[in-house]
Amino acid sequence: MIHFSHLKNFKKLTLSMCMGLCCLNTAYADFIQDSQTSINLRNFFIERDFSNVPNKDIGSWSQAVTGRFESGYTDTPVQIGLDAGIQYAVRLNDHNAERLDTILPYNTAKAQQEKDYLKAGATLKLKYKESELKLGELYPKIPVAFIDDSRQLLTTYAGALFETKAIENLKLSAGRITHINSREDDSFEKLSLFAAGAPRYESDGLNFIGLDYNFNPKVFGSYWFGQLEDIYQQHYVNAAYSTQVGQNKIKVDARYFNNKEDGDAFYGKIDSQTYGLQTAVLNGAHTFVAGIQQNKGDNVFPTLAGYAPQPYLHTWSTLGFIKPEEFTWHILYSHDFKEYGFPGLKMTLRYLDGSNIKRVNLKDNAESEANFILSYLVPEGNFKGLGFEWRHIRTDTKYGAGYTPGADFVENRLITTYTYKF
Repeated sequence: MIHFSHLKNFKKLTLSMCMGLCCLNTAYADFIQDSQTSINLRNFFIERDFSNVPNKDIGSWSQAVTGRFESGYTDTPVQIGLDAGIQYAVRLNDHNAERLDTILPYNTAKAQQEKDYLKAGATLKLKYKESELKLGELYPKIPVAFIDDSRQLLTTYAGALFETKAIENLKLSAGRITHINSREDDSFEKLSLFAAGAPRYESDGLNFIGLDYNFNPKVFGSYWFGQLEDIYQQHYVNAAYSTQVGQNKIKVDARYFNNKEDGDAFYGKIDSQTYGLQTAVLNGAHTFVAGIQQNKGDNVFPTLAGYAPQPYLHTWSTLGFIKPEEFTWHILYSHDFKEYGFPGLKMTLRYLDGSNIKRVNLKDNAESEANFILSYLVPEGNFKGLGFEWRHIRTDTKYGAGYTPGADFVENRLITTYTYKF
């Protein structure tokens, strides 16, 4: 496993690996010629205004720069490649700097957010025909582990990921993740369960295997299994059907999660199942989505410590909608303004309503969330790739979000991005 907490070590390894690969012989020419290098700038402002709690506002304003190098592959029987990246963010003002906002690192001794922080990592790639093994820093988007790009710097992982498409219509994935570098941290740490207020128990790693299969152009299915050693086991099943009726593209998607404790059960018994059904209709510039989700069991749906998201749940959002016995219905409407002469401009409205949440001594617990997203990406010209986004979020909870009484909030995020590819 290759992972880095300090830029000095990262520079040494990246430089030595690149020199070693590029200087051996001409077989390594594609390593450089097929490489891609980019720099991404991201200005991120967020403010969350709570109701009925002390210190109402949290949030920050920061600027980030991310450099990314993705090599090609050597012309050898086992093709070799190397990816490397650096992420850096600096806080631009002191507003609410004394309060934790899970975006910038927080120094508990000083009771203040850090002024800046840096992440760095590298990935060794080994490829043979239709199969590839990645070792080091990982950017997974799989049912058992997912990156987090919803705030400033990305959440990444460290471990090994193997993928193969050697069998027609089947993608087989397997691997082991041992560490996480969460969005507000500058170093990798061992995996654990997100459990507010509970002691932190660390797992030796997350083992997983996944099968994604296209039965035909219209029917897709998948099964994944994840084992967070001594904490939980997770099964995921997905079936989806896509078709076209007139001008409408329709997709029906059913998902099921089953979670239970594993091994020594550091966090005790885990009893959580989730059933989800969703339908999406795409008609030109219009996208409509509607669905329902039912949670069963005595526990909150388990997620990884470090604010790791779980977007494979149809209802994943700021509130999560992952509480015991919660039933959620949700709708979404998105519009692309290209047809009206504004290419790159998009708007999304989303509403989620959760009810029947199981909570000791409280009946009819409920919560809801409304999102408004307006984004614009410059499609051409000198400023092509410059992006703007405004995300407005409102929550309403009967007994409090996250089991904190009265913790409803209104949140605004203003994001400006620009990517330059060499």
